[in-house]
Amino acid sequence: MKKNGYDQFFKEAKKNAQVRPAQVNAPAKTISAAKLRENMQTKKNNRPSRKFPIVQFAIFIFCGLGLFLAIENFDKIESTLNKIEIGLGVAQASETPPAAKPAAAPAAGTEAPKVAEGAAAVAATSGTVRTEVEDDSDYIYKLTERKRVLDLREEELNKKAAEIEAQKVVIEKKLTELEDYRTKISAMLQDRIKADDGKVDTLVQVYTNMKPGQAAKIFETMDEDLVIDILSRMKKKSAAEILNLIKTEKAQAFAEKFAGYRVPTSIPKTDKETPAAPEENVKP
Repeated sequence: MKKNGYDQFFKEAKKNAQVRPAQVNAPAKTISAAKLRENMQTKKNNRPSRKFPIVQFAIFIFCGLGLFLAIENFDKIESTLNKIEIGLGVAQASETPPAAKPAAAPAAGTEAPKVAEGAAAVAATSGTVRTEVEDDSDYIYKLTERKRVLDLREEELNKKAAEIEAQKVVIEKKLTELEDYRTKISAMLQDRIKADDGKVDTLVQVYTNMKPGQAAKIFETMDEDLVIDILSRMKKKSAAEILNLIKTEKAQAFAEKFAGYRVPTSIPKTDKETPAAPEENVKP
């Protein structure tokens, strides 16, 4: 029995060994490139296409726009909501509660005054609430108006500040131009002074070489400032000789002006200084 079992096992093993080489040597299936490309295109077409979420995108845009407008007009929306809340409070306060049913018919006469008092209290309360609401509305309106006025004033101040800044720039430019003109004029004056000094030096030499009598006559009719400038540059001896020949009044004026001395004109003259009246010539 054992031998038959072993024989059967070896027979099946040999049979399986003969079948496997046949399967290995079988030709493999070949797939062409065109067939492979066609299969891939078919799989790609079979995939579900994803559409652009237009509805979700539109909802997102509307939400963003609403949020932006809410942020921009936050103050107005807040004031409007406050008014709506106040109005709802007034409406609720003005509504009178339903009157309770009387417990018994005989008590109707005694409940009438209480109902009247309750209605009066409710009316007074609603009037007070309405007054407070009006006061709050006026206060909000005044605050809004005040803010508008302050904004306008701030805008005007900004404009004036810009104008002042522009004027400042113009003034600084003009000051720079004036400084340039002053420098040019100073240079021209220095040149003129040097030229005048040269001319005065020439006159000093001329009048020094001139006879004192002739120079004295010319000095009496010449400008005092020029005479003093010439005399101050001459030698002391020559100047003294010329002053000695000039009239006394002129020589005194030249000397006082040269020394920088002036007789005050505001000093009143005394009686001793007043000249005597001229005597009339009496004919014999």
